[in-house]
Amino acid sequence: MKTTDFSEYEKRRAQDHEEAWRLSATLENIHSRHCHYRMCRRSQFCSGPMLPSEHQRSVISAHKEIGLSGMACARLPMCMANATLDRYAYVRGALEKITEARNGELKHLTFWDIVFLIQMQARSQHRNAPRT
Repeated sequence: MKTTDFSEYEKRRAQDHEEAWRLSATLENIHSRHCHYRMCRRSQFCSGPMLPSEHQRSVISAHKEIGLSGMACARLPMCMANATLDRYAYVRGALEKITEARNGELKHLTFWDIVFLIQMQARSQHRNAPRT
């Protein structure tokens, strides 16, 4: 492979990584109030800054071993970059399930289609919540 192939691969990998983590954080952190970023809660979608994280150290070293820069997967959404190890492991498990679904039964949907479905479900739950 040429070095330009690596850069194209890394760009695609970084985009996929960001989409997957934002989708997982949307499902697991925003609705459960683990994300404290106001803009994310208002839009009902993970939209906070992507920050470097120590949680990704093993992924970065694995990428460097095969000759990549390791920067494609170095960043996580702010709520995940600052999360405890338990919370990170929980959302990581959800991420793996989402990835399996996106490669299987949800393969025909785009990333934004899935986000739209999540937002519609959240709105219907909000509308149907008991009033006090």
